[in-house]
Amino acid sequence: MPVTAPTAVPVTVPVTVPTAVPVTVPVTVPTAAPAVAGGRSLSALHKRLFRAPSQDSSEQHAVGVGPAVSERSAMRVLFTIFPTSAHLYPAIPLAWALQSAGHEVVVASPEGVVDPKVIENITSAGLTAVSLGGKEELTASLAPLMAGAGPNRPTLALDPADENAWRQARAVLAGMFHAYYPPEPADGGRRPVLDTLVEFARDWRPDLVLWDPLAPTGAVAARACGAAHARLLFGMDNIGLIRSRTRQELADPSSGVTEDPWMSWLGPVLERYGLDFAEETLVGQWTLDLTQSRMRDPLDLTYVPVRRVPYNGAATLPPWLHSRPERPRAVLTLGVSRRLLAGRHSGFPMREFFDSVSGLELELVATLNSEQLTAVGTLPDNVRAIEYVPLNQVLPTSSAIIHHGGGGTFAAAVAFTVPQLVVPLPMWDEMVTARYVARRGAGLAADPAALDADTVRKDLLRLIEEPSFQLGARGLHADMLAAPAPKDVVPVLERLTAEHRG
Repeated sequence: MPVTAPTAVPVTVPVTVPTAVPVTVPVTVPTAAPAVAGGRSLSALHKRLFRAPSQDSSEQHAVGVGPAVSERSAMRVLFTIFPTSAHLYPAIPLAWALQSAGHEVVVASPEGVVDPKVIENITSAGLTAVSLGGKEELTASLAPLMAGAGPNRPTLALDPADENAWRQARAVLAGMFHAYYPPEPADGGRRPVLDTLVEFARDWRPDLVLWDPLAPTGAVAARACGAAHARLLFGMDNIGLIRSRTRQELADPSSGVTEDPWMSWLGPVLERYGLDFAEETLVGQWTLDLTQSRMRDPLDLTYVPVRRVPYNGAATLPPWLHSRPERPRAVLTLGVSRRLLAGRHSGFPMREFFDSVSGLELELVATLNSEQLTAVGTLPDNVRAIEYVPLNQVLPTSSAIIHHGGGGTFAAAVAFTVPQLVVPLPMWDEMVTARYVARRGAGLAADPAALDADTVRKDLLRLIEEPSFQLGARGLHADMLAAPAPKDVVPVLERLTAEHRG
C-alpha cells in the first residue's frame, strides 16, 4: 500500500465497515494518507469530515486539514485518563498535536494508587495536569482488587477462542468501575474523583473531552457541561464488543438478561448529575482508534483511526546507547503495568532463560526492578539489567524484542521494525496481539501455558537470524504509516466537536 508521495497524488485507503467488507475511499494527500473508518455510514461520515479537493491543483491539500488556527477559535480539550502511565502514554502524541495546533489541553487523572507517578508523568511530557485527588479513598476501595492480583486472577482479556470470556470481562469491569469510582459516602458527602472532575469540567468548560474507555466518568463530565466527547482507545475495543453483545442479550428474551449489568454503577452516577442514560456514555459520540486497521473488530460504531506514535516517557540517553552495539541486541520487557500488578507472577522463566543465553553472541537488555533482580540472582556477562529505559531509545539499535503483548510495547516494536516474540500475559488484548504478530510474519507467539527457557532461546535466535521476520516487521510498519498521524486528525476533531458540542 502506498503511504507517502512527493506531490499530491490520489491514494486509495482500504477501510473496514461493520459487515467486514473492505471499502476503498479515494483521497488526495501531499505526503501521507489519512483515513476515517466508519461504522454506520462510512460514505456520509467521509463527506462530512473531509472537504473534496478542488480540480485546481493549487487548491489541493491534505485531506481533513481545516483552516489555520488563526482563522478559527481555539478549542479547550480535556483528556481524562485511567490512572496508570500505560493509559497515559498513548494519549500524549495526540495531546501534543492539539496543543501545537493552538488548542488548550489539560489532562485529568485520579492520583495513582497502582502507579504513583501518573500525575508527574503528565507534567514531564510538557502537559498541564489536573489531579482529581482520591488517593486515600481509592487506596481503600482498590484494596480487594490488589489483594487478588496474581496468576489466576480474573482479567479483562477477550480471547476469540473463548465464547464466554466477554461475560467474565463484563463482570470484572463492573467491579473495577465500582472500585475506581467509589460511591458517595454514607453521610451523603462528596463523591471522590467524580465530583471533582464534573466540577472542573463545568468551571473550565471544555469544547471536547477525550476519555479513556476505562474512565467513562469523562463522558459523564462532558454531558454535564455540554462538551462533545469521544473515547480514545489504548488497545482493542473490548468495551465496544462487550456493549454490542450485552445489547444483543438485552434484546433477546431467551437470554434471561433483563437488566443492564453496568447500570448498578452507572445509574446512580447519572442521577447525581441529572442525566438520563445514553449509549454514548459507554461508547462515546465517536471513537479514536489507535489499533492497526487489520486488528479491529467489525463493530457498528464510528471510528476515527489515528496512528499510534510510541511514547514511553522521557529520560536522558544512557552512554551505552550512544553507539550501535558490537553484537546483536535483544530486549526483554514484561511491561511496567504488568510489573506493578503481577509482580513475580509473570510466569516467565527468567533465571533459566538468562542461563540459556549466557553463551550466545548477543547482548540481552532486560528491564527488571529490584525485586525481580533479587529473585534471579547473578546475571551472565551478556545480560544488561536496567530498571527502565524508554523503548524508543533502545529499540532503534535492537534486532529483536521479547515482550508480554502490551499495546505500547507492540507499537514501539512496529515503529522501529523490530521482530517480536510475544509471550502474552493476558490482561486486555495480549492474546490477539500475539496471534496477529505471528500471522503477519513479524514475529512469533509463545504459549504462556507451556513456556520453557530453551524454546524461548530458540525462538529468539530465529528472530535474529531469519530475514523473513524483518520483512514481516516492515509490513506492520507500513500499515502503521498508512494511518493518519495525530496532527492530521486535529482538523477532524475540530469538525466533529463543532457538530456534537452542546
